[in-house]
Amino acid sequence: MPIGAGQICFFCEKKITREPAWTWAGGTGQIWSHPGCAGDLMVRIGYDLTRWQQQTGRRFHEADKR
Repeated sequence: MPIGAGQICFFCEKKITREPAWTWAGGTGQIWSHPGCAGDLMVRIGYDLTRWQQQTGRRFHEADKR
């Protein structure tokens, strides 16, 4: 049985079945995703952060400095 089989993909919300899975451990638990969905998620995060930086004129780490 592949690692992650039976888990729900964080990105597409479909069950992980036959392929290996990608996991990310965070402060409140783990998220699982299909390998392709992991790449799509990273692209989305990068896009959202770049857009936020352009709209606010700040870099991400500067959001905590107030």
